Amino acid sequence: MGKQIVFIIALWFAATANAQKATLSFKQVDSTTYALFLKQDWKPIIKMGKQSRTEGIDFYYLKVRMGIAYFKENKMLSAIQFLEEAYTVDNYDVVVQEYLYWAYRYSGLELESRLFYSKMNKMLKDQINLVQPFVSALDFNVLTTNNLDYDEMLKEDAVSENNDIRFISKNYQLFSVGMNHPLSKRVNLYHQLSVMPTTSVQQENVAGILQNETYKGNESRYYTDVTVALGNRWYLDTYLNVIFGKYDNLNMDETIITTGNGRRSITSSSSTINYTDLVFGGSLTKASYFMRNSVNASVSNLNGLNQFQAGYSMALYPLGSTLVVPFGSIQYHSQDPDSNMVFTGGLSINTDKFSLTGFGTVGDLSNFIANNGAIIYNQSATALNEFGLSLQFSGKNSTVKVGYSFMEMEDNYYTEDFNITTKTFNFNQQNITAGITWKF
Repeated sequence: MGKQIVFIIALWFAATANAQKATLSFKQVDSTTYALFLKQDWKPIIKMGKQSRTEGIDFYYLKVRMGIAYFKENKMLSAIQFLEEAYTVDNYDVVVQEYLYWAYRYSGLELESRLFYSKMNKMLKDQINLVQPFVSALDFNVLTTNNLDYDEMLKEDAVSENNDIRFISKNYQLFSVGMNHPLSKRVNLYHQLSVMPTTSVQQENVAGILQNETYKGNESRYYTDVTVALGNRWYLDTYLNVIFGKYDNLNMDETIITTGNGRRSITSSSSTINYTDLVFGGSLTKASYFMRNSVNASVSNLNGLNQFQAGYSMALYPLGSTLVVPFGSIQYHSQDPDSNMVFTGGLSINTDKFSLTGFGTVGDLSNFIANNGAIIYNQSATALNEFGLSLQFSGKNSTVKVGYSFMEMEDNYYTEDFNITTKTFNFNQQNITAGITWKF
């Protein structure tokens, strides 16, 4: 009898604890969130919805109301989560369809919105009237670099010995024009043509006197990237960057000319040296509600050397929106006979009109690939790190962007026979970028 009484008391305590824990009921959640929805009081809907789901109370209209509430609060990724859940329950609801379509658009998941558009109610599609022009965007970008130590390097060099040679970059400018083409509901093409005039100096220590000879160069790049939406917010990118370049040959009487990063040997008696390099690669990306993950791989032959690169990138959306986005990546880079790791981290703060991004990259950026092959570090010198800041302003039909970055550079000395040595020198470089994109 005593054991039965103890068991009954234990059940009573458990029931009391559960009753105290379950402070909400289905009827209360439904009526309260509906009233708040009619009043367009979005934050209390989100708060009650979170509590309700925590206590195990969840239903179709709660998903819809929370999805729309997050949409109105400009938390598009969280809105997508709840609207997708609602769409799974009832894919005929045109209200859910409309909000989910625009949530994809406003969160930057352009291809996902195109895929979803084909599934929508015909009347709603006619209302939105999605048009895919042959050219959806046109952009123009400028990058200009400057060797901050250039003047001092021309005048003195405490490290060099007799017959030592080094190549000093003064500056270069990169002018790019790009176009975006929505080829179909699941395929997008972006391509860009760039030209890059350069000015550099070959410096030789002749019996303690520095002799400087200026030489010019010109490089052209054609970059193309195809993005395919695989469904369920999976994306596959394949890209190609073809580089054509030439520069003045100051040593045409020599049998061996060392170019690029100092490891390409060319025999030439021409007044110019010509080269062709290639970068090919791809990436696979999954855009989830609170995180975007991407793996990438590429092969290249920059400056006459074979390179392989593979890595992982991640962007976090801790608020379920694009308001505050920390991001980072780790890249493995192999270039015979060396290999190294490159780390990047940063933070982006975004509003409807403005975006502010700060980043830092640490590692040897020698013949290095970034941003799905759109950015290539193929200077003769190696960047040891880069730290930068960019500001972007978005208007109705255009986006303007400016940026600044600082890099610590390292390069090698050469013998009078143009053989690379282990002796190095350092300098600092700044980069200024500006660009504008027109959307059609």
